[in-house]
Parts: sequence; C-alpha cells; structure tokens
Amino acid sequence: MRPGLPDGHSGVNGQELSRRATLLSAAVAAVADLLGVAPEMVATGVPFSDLGLSSIQLARLTASLEDAMGVEVSLTALYDHPDIEQLVEHLTMR
Repeated sequence: MRPGLPDGHSGVNGQELSRRATLLSAAVAAVADLLGVAPEMVATGVPFSDLGLSSIQLARLTASLEDAMGVEVSLTALYDHPDIEQLVEHLTMR
C-alpha cells in the first residue's frame, strides 16, 4: 500500500505538469492541422475516430507528434490510448 500524500499534494510535480501541458498543446495542434480546423475546435476527450481521423491520418499523426513532442509515438499507442487526453497521459508517464 502506498503511503498517503500530505494534504494539498497531488503527487504530480511542476515538471510533470509542464511536460503534460506541452504534450497536450502539441497533440491538439497536430490533430487540428490534420483536420484543417482551429485548435480550439479539437475536443481532447473524444476518440480520434470520432474526430474524423482516418487510419492514414492516424499514421501521419504519429509522425507529427514525434516531430512536435520529441518522443516516439507508435501507431499502436493511438489505438491503446484512443483520445488526446489518454495519449498525453501515457506519454507523460514515459
């Protein structure tokens, strides 16, 4: 069993929050670019397929995310973590 954290402490440090915000911004921008919409129009909790991304676009998304984020993103990761929020959480923990 994990020891409890002090009140007001989430267990997430500032560096992780900053990395998460950077990854989230990059992912939203990449998806928006593929869809041809403004980043504000991209819902981060909606599955990639429901956003209208085809399998070809998902393959392109992995390359865009790798370039923007500087981390390897496999196509499998997009299927295992099927929306931006889940994907960013996964990438933040790596």
